[in-house]
Amino acid sequence: MTNPLRAAFIGAGPRSRSAHYPNVARLDDVTMESVCELDEERLDMVVDQYGFPSVYTHHKEMLESANPDVVYCVMNEQWALGPVLDCIRAGKHIFIEKPPGANVDEVRQIRDAAVANNVWVQVGFQRRHAAVVRESMARTQAGGPVSMAVGTFHKQLLGEAAGGFTTTLWNDICHIVDMVRFMAGGEPAEVHAHRSKFGSPHWNVYGALIRFDNDATGIIEATRASGGRTLGGQLHAATVGCYFDIPSRLALFTNDGQKDNLNGWDLAGVERSDSAAYDGTLDMHRHFIECIRSNTQPLTDIRDTVHTMELVAAIDGEE
Repeated sequence: MTNPLRAAFIGAGPRSRSAHYPNVARLDDVTMESVCELDEERLDMVVDQYGFPSVYTHHKEMLESANPDVVYCVMNEQWALGPVLDCIRAGKHIFIEKPPGANVDEVRQIRDAAVANNVWVQVGFQRRHAAVVRESMARTQAGGPVSMAVGTFHKQLLGEAAGGFTTTLWNDICHIVDMVRFMAGGEPAEVHAHRSKFGSPHWNVYGALIRFDNDATGIIEATRASGGRTLGGQLHAATVGCYFDIPSRLALFTNDGQKDNLNGWDLAGVERSDSAAYDGTLDMHRHFIECIRSNTQPLTDIRDTVHTMELVAAIDGEE
Protein backbone atom coordinates (compact mmCIF):
# COMPACT_ATOMS: atom_id res chain seq x y z
CA MET A 1 0.00 0.00 0.00
CA THR A 2 1.35 3.43 -0.94
CA ASN A 3 1.96 6.04 1.71
CA PRO A 4 -0.71 8.74 1.98
CA LEU A 5 0.11 12.13 0.51
CA ARG A 6 0.80 14.83 3.06
CA ALA A 7 -1.47 17.83 2.47
CA ALA A 8 -1.04 21.41 3.62
CA PHE A 9 -3.65 24.16 3.54
CA ILE A 10 -3.23 27.89 3.09
CA GLY A 11 -6.36 29.80 4.03
CA ALA A 12 -9.36 28.82 6.16
CA GLY A 13 -12.10 31.06 4.80
CA PRO A 14 -15.74 30.11 4.23
CA ARG A 15 -15.15 28.47 0.84
CA SER A 16 -12.28 26.36 2.18
CA ARG A 17 -14.25 25.25 5.21
CA SER A 18 -17.43 24.41 3.30
CA ALA A 19 -16.01 22.67 0.22
CA HIS A 20 -12.34 21.78 0.46
CA TYR A 21 -11.40 20.79 4.01
CA PRO A 22 -14.34 18.36 4.43
CA ASN A 23 -13.86 16.70 1.04
CA VAL A 24 -10.10 16.29 1.27
CA ALA A 25 -10.77 14.75 4.70
CA ARG A 26 -12.84 12.06 2.94
CA LEU A 27 -9.90 10.86 0.85
CA ASP A 28 -8.29 7.71 2.22
CA ASP A 29 -4.85 8.35 0.74
CA VAL A 30 -4.35 11.90 2.04
CA THR A 31 -3.39 13.09 5.51
CA MET A 32 -4.15 16.68 6.50
CA GLU A 33 -0.82 17.60 8.07
CA SER A 34 -0.41 21.38 8.08
CA VAL A 35 -2.46 24.58 7.97
CA CYS A 36 -1.58 28.25 7.62
CA GLU A 37 -4.01 31.07 8.38
CA LEU A 38 -3.61 34.63 9.71
CA ASP A 39 -7.08 34.86 11.28
CA GLU A 40 -6.79 33.19 14.71
CA GLU A 41 -10.50 32.40 14.99
CA ARG A 42 -10.55 30.64 11.61
CA LEU A 43 -7.30 28.87 12.38
CA ASP A 44 -8.58 27.55 15.71
CA MET A 45 -11.78 26.41 14.01
CA VAL A 46 -10.09 24.13 11.48
CA VAL A 47 -7.44 22.89 13.91
CA ASP A 48 -10.17 21.85 16.35
CA GLN A 49 -12.19 20.16 13.61
CA TYR A 50 -9.43 18.38 11.68
CA GLY A 51 -6.65 18.02 14.24
CA PHE A 52 -3.79 19.48 12.19
CA PRO A 53 -0.52 18.55 13.91
CA SER A 54 1.37 21.50 12.38
CA VAL A 55 0.05 25.05 12.52
CA TYR A 56 1.59 28.15 10.93
CA THR A 57 0.86 31.82 10.36
CA HIS A 58 3.23 32.22 7.39
CA HIS A 59 3.06 30.00 4.34
CA LYS A 60 6.78 30.16 3.55
CA GLU A 61 7.63 28.74 6.94
CA MET A 62 5.08 25.99 6.40
CA LEU A 63 6.50 25.09 2.98
CA GLU A 64 10.02 24.82 4.42
CA SER A 65 9.22 23.08 7.70
CA ALA A 66 6.31 20.81 6.84
CA ASN A 67 7.48 19.88 3.32
CA PRO A 68 4.02 18.80 2.09
CA ASP A 69 3.37 16.70 -1.00
CA VAL A 70 0.39 18.84 -2.07
CA VAL A 71 -0.88 22.27 -1.06
CA TYR A 72 -4.44 23.59 -1.11
CA CYS A 73 -4.13 27.35 -1.47
CA VAL A 74 -7.65 28.74 -1.37
CA MET A 75 -7.60 32.52 -1.33
CA ASN A 76 -9.36 35.46 -2.93
CA GLU A 77 -7.81 36.40 -6.26
CA GLN A 78 -6.82 39.75 -4.74
CA TRP A 79 -4.12 38.07 -2.59
CA ALA A 80 -3.50 34.67 -4.15
CA LEU A 81 -0.72 35.26 -6.68
CA GLY A 82 2.21 35.60 -4.27
CA PRO A 83 1.48 32.50 -2.15
CA VAL A 84 0.58 30.47 -5.25
CA LEU A 85 3.87 31.31 -6.95
CA ASP A 86 5.78 30.59 -3.74
CA CYS A 87 4.23 27.11 -3.60
CA ILE A 88 4.99 26.42 -7.24
CA ARG A 89 8.60 27.60 -6.94
CA ALA A 90 8.97 25.35 -3.93
CA GLY A 91 8.13 22.46 -6.27
CA LYS A 92 4.73 21.72 -4.72
CA HIS A 93 1.71 20.44 -6.63
CA ILE A 94 -1.09 22.79 -5.74
CA PHE A 95 -4.87 23.19 -5.82
CA ILE A 96 -6.23 26.73 -6.20
CA GLU A 97 -9.72 28.11 -6.45
CA LYS A 98 -11.22 29.90 -9.40
CA PRO A 99 -10.42 32.41 -10.71
CA PRO A 100 -6.72 31.46 -10.88
CA GLY A 101 -5.51 35.04 -10.70
CA ALA A 102 -6.87 38.57 -10.80
CA ASN A 103 -6.34 39.05 -14.55
CA VAL A 104 -5.03 37.22 -17.59
CA ASP A 105 -1.45 38.29 -16.95
CA GLU A 106 -1.51 36.69 -13.49
CA VAL A 107 -3.06 33.50 -14.87
CA ARG A 108 -0.30 33.26 -17.46
CA GLN A 109 2.31 33.85 -14.75
CA ILE A 110 0.93 30.88 -12.83
CA ARG A 111 0.87 28.76 -15.98
CA ASP A 112 4.46 29.67 -16.87
CA ALA A 113 5.67 28.97 -13.32
CA ALA A 114 3.93 25.59 -13.29
CA VAL A 115 5.59 24.59 -16.55
CA ALA A 116 9.01 25.87 -15.46
CA ASN A 117 8.86 24.01 -12.14
CA ASN A 118 7.20 20.87 -13.50
CA VAL A 119 4.28 20.88 -11.08
CA TRP A 120 0.53 20.47 -11.52
CA VAL A 121 -1.80 23.32 -10.60
CA GLN A 122 -5.42 22.22 -10.50
CA VAL A 123 -8.03 24.99 -10.62
CA GLY A 124 -11.33 24.52 -8.80
CA PHE A 125 -13.67 24.30 -11.79
CA GLN A 126 -15.70 21.50 -10.24
CA ARG A 127 -18.62 21.82 -12.69
CA ARG A 128 -16.65 19.67 -15.14
CA HIS A 129 -16.94 16.84 -12.61
CA ALA A 130 -20.66 17.22 -11.82
CA ALA A 131 -22.55 13.99 -12.45
CA VAL A 132 -25.18 15.60 -14.70
CA VAL A 133 -22.49 17.29 -16.83
CA ARG A 134 -20.48 14.09 -17.27
CA GLU A 135 -23.59 12.08 -18.16
CA SER A 136 -24.64 14.74 -20.67
CA MET A 137 -21.24 14.56 -22.32
CA ALA A 138 -21.32 10.77 -22.47
CA ARG A 139 -24.78 10.77 -24.07
CA THR A 140 -23.88 13.52 -26.51
CA GLN A 141 -20.63 11.90 -27.60
CA ALA A 142 -22.61 8.75 -28.38
CA GLY A 143 -25.04 10.81 -30.47
CA GLY A 144 -22.53 12.57 -32.68
CA PRO A 145 -20.37 15.69 -32.50
CA VAL A 146 -21.50 18.51 -30.23
CA SER A 147 -23.59 21.10 -32.03
CA MET A 148 -24.33 23.46 -29.13
CA ALA A 149 -23.29 23.93 -25.50
CA VAL A 150 -25.13 26.33 -23.20
CA GLY A 151 -24.33 27.55 -19.70
CA THR A 152 -26.79 29.47 -17.51
CA PHE A 153 -25.97 31.03 -14.13
CA HIS A 154 -28.42 33.43 -12.51
CA LYS A 155 -28.33 35.18 -9.14
CA GLN A 156 -29.31 38.49 -7.60
CA LEU A 157 -26.45 40.91 -7.02
CA LEU A 158 -27.67 44.48 -7.06
CA GLY A 159 -26.19 47.75 -5.90
CA GLU A 160 -22.66 47.54 -4.51
CA ALA A 161 -23.07 43.78 -3.97
CA ALA A 162 -22.31 43.32 -7.66
CA GLY A 163 -18.94 44.97 -7.24
CA GLY A 164 -15.67 43.52 -6.04
CA PHE A 165 -11.97 43.34 -6.71
CA THR A 166 -12.79 41.83 -10.11
CA THR A 167 -16.04 41.53 -12.07
CA THR A 168 -18.64 38.90 -11.26
CA LEU A 169 -17.90 37.40 -14.69
CA TRP A 170 -14.24 36.94 -13.78
CA ASN A 171 -14.66 35.58 -10.27
CA ASP A 172 -17.93 33.63 -10.49
CA ILE A 173 -19.51 33.34 -13.94
CA CYS A 174 -16.18 31.91 -15.11
CA HIS A 175 -17.57 28.58 -13.83
CA ILE A 176 -20.00 28.27 -16.71
CA VAL A 177 -17.60 29.73 -19.25
CA ASP A 178 -15.24 26.89 -18.35
CA MET A 179 -18.08 24.37 -18.43
CA VAL A 180 -19.25 25.48 -21.88
CA ARG A 181 -15.72 25.40 -23.28
CA PHE A 182 -15.20 21.92 -21.81
CA MET A 183 -18.49 20.58 -23.16
CA ALA A 184 -18.00 22.10 -26.61
CA GLY A 185 -14.66 20.32 -26.94
CA GLY A 186 -12.92 23.03 -28.94
CA GLU A 187 -11.27 26.40 -28.59
CA PRO A 188 -12.96 29.75 -29.30
CA ALA A 189 -12.63 30.97 -32.87
CA GLU A 190 -15.09 33.87 -32.64
CA VAL A 191 -16.69 35.62 -29.66
CA HIS A 192 -19.63 38.04 -29.60
CA ALA A 193 -20.52 39.37 -26.16
CA HIS A 194 -22.62 41.97 -24.39
CA ARG A 195 -22.68 43.17 -20.78
CA SER A 196 -25.10 45.43 -18.93
CA LYS A 197 -25.77 47.05 -15.56
CA PHE A 198 -29.19 46.67 -13.93
CA GLY A 199 -29.83 48.02 -10.45
CA SER A 200 -26.11 48.41 -9.90
CA PRO A 201 -23.20 50.65 -10.93
CA HIS A 202 -21.27 47.43 -11.73
CA TRP A 203 -21.56 45.00 -14.63
CA ASN A 204 -24.02 42.29 -13.58
CA VAL A 205 -25.59 40.91 -16.78
CA TYR A 206 -23.61 39.03 -19.44
CA GLY A 207 -24.44 37.26 -22.66
CA ALA A 208 -22.06 35.66 -25.14
CA LEU A 209 -22.23 33.73 -28.39
CA ILE A 210 -19.11 31.71 -29.18
CA ARG A 211 -18.11 29.82 -32.29
CA PHE A 212 -15.59 27.11 -31.48
CA ASP A 213 -12.99 25.80 -33.90
CA ASN A 214 -14.84 22.47 -34.16
CA ASP A 215 -18.00 24.34 -35.37
CA ALA A 216 -19.82 23.89 -32.06
CA THR A 217 -21.77 26.91 -30.84
CA GLY A 218 -21.44 28.08 -27.25
CA ILE A 219 -23.91 30.29 -25.41
CA ILE A 220 -23.41 32.01 -22.05
CA GLU A 221 -26.45 33.35 -20.16
CA ALA A 222 -25.56 35.00 -16.86
CA THR A 223 -27.49 37.60 -14.93
CA ARG A 224 -27.19 38.91 -11.40
CA ALA A 225 -30.37 40.95 -11.92
CA SER A 226 -32.80 38.11 -11.31
CA GLY A 227 -34.99 36.80 -8.53
CA GLY A 228 -32.92 33.83 -7.42
CA ARG A 229 -30.10 31.40 -8.08
CA THR A 230 -30.11 28.89 -10.93
CA LEU A 231 -27.16 27.02 -12.40
CA GLY A 232 -27.35 24.68 -15.35
CA GLY A 233 -27.04 24.27 -19.06
CA GLN A 234 -27.71 22.34 -22.22
CA LEU A 235 -25.68 20.09 -24.48
CA HIS A 236 -26.82 19.05 -27.96
CA ALA A 237 -25.82 16.73 -30.77
CA ALA A 238 -27.78 15.74 -33.86
CA THR A 239 -29.67 12.93 -32.12
CA VAL A 240 -29.77 13.94 -28.45
CA GLY A 241 -30.55 16.98 -26.32
CA CYS A 242 -29.50 17.29 -22.67
CA TYR A 243 -31.02 19.83 -20.31
CA PHE A 244 -29.58 19.89 -16.80
CA ASP A 245 -29.68 21.71 -13.47
CA ILE A 246 -26.51 21.41 -11.43
CA PRO A 247 -26.27 19.32 -9.37
CA SER A 248 -29.59 17.54 -9.29
CA ARG A 249 -31.48 17.05 -12.56
CA LEU A 250 -30.91 15.91 -16.13
CA ALA A 251 -33.58 15.63 -18.84
CA LEU A 252 -32.58 13.67 -21.95
CA PHE A 253 -34.41 13.87 -25.26
CA THR A 254 -33.58 11.63 -28.23
CA ASN A 255 -34.67 11.78 -31.85
CA ASP A 256 -36.81 8.66 -31.42
CA GLY A 257 -39.10 10.54 -29.04
CA GLN A 258 -37.72 9.11 -25.83
CA LYS A 259 -37.34 11.28 -22.74
CA ASP A 260 -35.48 10.32 -19.58
CA ASN A 261 -35.41 12.24 -16.32
CA LEU A 262 -32.35 11.43 -14.22
CA ASN A 263 -31.15 12.53 -10.81
CA GLY A 264 -27.59 13.58 -10.07
CA TRP A 265 -27.35 11.44 -6.93
CA ASP A 266 -28.54 8.33 -8.82
CA LEU A 267 -25.97 8.93 -11.57
CA ALA A 268 -23.25 9.10 -8.91
CA GLY A 269 -24.66 6.17 -6.93
CA VAL A 270 -24.87 8.10 -3.65
CA GLU A 271 -27.50 9.39 -1.24
CA ARG A 272 -29.33 12.56 -2.19
CA SER A 273 -28.09 14.26 0.98
CA ASP A 274 -24.44 13.79 -0.10
CA SER A 275 -24.43 16.66 -2.58
CA ALA A 276 -20.62 16.97 -2.65
CA ALA A 277 -20.47 13.46 -4.13
CA TYR A 278 -22.48 14.46 -7.20
CA ASP A 279 -21.98 18.24 -7.58
CA GLY A 280 -18.37 17.64 -8.66
CA THR A 281 -16.52 18.76 -5.53
CA LEU A 282 -15.51 15.36 -4.12
CA ASP A 283 -14.66 13.92 -7.54
CA MET A 284 -12.56 16.99 -8.32
CA HIS A 285 -10.43 16.43 -5.21
CA ARG A 286 -10.21 12.69 -5.77
CA HIS A 287 -9.14 13.31 -9.37
CA PHE A 288 -6.42 15.73 -8.28
CA ILE A 289 -4.83 13.20 -5.93
CA GLU A 290 -5.03 10.45 -8.54
CA CYS A 291 -3.26 12.72 -11.03
CA ILE A 292 -0.52 13.58 -8.54
CA ARG A 293 0.11 9.89 -7.88
CA SER A 294 0.19 9.00 -11.58
CA ASN A 295 1.95 12.23 -12.63
CA THR A 296 -0.69 13.01 -15.23
CA GLN A 297 -2.17 16.41 -15.99
CA PRO A 298 -5.36 17.12 -14.04
CA LEU A 299 -8.47 17.90 -16.05
CA THR A 300 -8.53 21.53 -14.92
CA ASP A 301 -4.80 22.12 -14.69
CA ILE A 302 -3.68 25.71 -15.28
CA ARG A 303 -2.18 24.65 -18.63
CA ASP A 304 -5.73 24.11 -19.83
CA THR A 305 -7.75 26.60 -17.79
CA VAL A 306 -5.61 29.54 -18.89
CA HIS A 307 -7.63 29.25 -22.12
CA THR A 308 -10.88 29.48 -20.16
CA MET A 309 -9.73 32.68 -18.47
CA GLU A 310 -8.62 34.13 -21.80
CA LEU A 311 -12.15 33.47 -23.05
CA VAL A 312 -13.58 35.12 -19.91
CA ALA A 313 -11.44 38.18 -20.60
CA ALA A 314 -12.67 38.27 -24.20
CA ILE A 315 -16.29 38.20 -23.05
CA ASP A 316 -15.48 40.97 -20.55
CA GLY A 317 -14.00 43.06 -23.37
CA GLU A 318 -10.41 42.83 -22.12
CA GLU A 319 -8.75 40.67 -24.78
